[in-house]
Amino acid sequence: MNMIIQDDKSNLGMIEISSEVLEVIASIAVTETKGVHSLQNNFASGNFEKIGKKYRGRGVKVETEDNEVLISIYVTLDTKGKVHETAENIQKNVSQAIRNMTDHVVKEVNVHIVNIK
Repeated sequence: MNMIIQDDKSNLGMIEISSEVLEVIASIAVTETKGVHSLQNNFASGNFEKIGKKYRGRGVKVETEDNEVLISIYVTLDTKGKVHETAENIQKNVSQAIRNMTDHVVKEVNVHIVNIK
């Protein structure tokens, strides 16, 4: 599903951002967070990679409804960091990255810690 951004200051047209773009932004923000070992594949990303397409948003699921963004992150953390602190930093970094790049507020960032290595 795509997210529509309306800008009342301009008559140039509509801006549409696909969910895949939001997934890539979120995945970059997660991997730049201290204490993150890696993102975990989810069902969709595993299938895309099997058919030969490199999937940059792996481990990230984005849902948009009524121009609200809901993000689920599936992640493996490092053993050296504090789990709770790292998860909170992931939430902050993802939310801030989406806001900075798309000027849209994220309603939820749900962090699913799949493993610790």
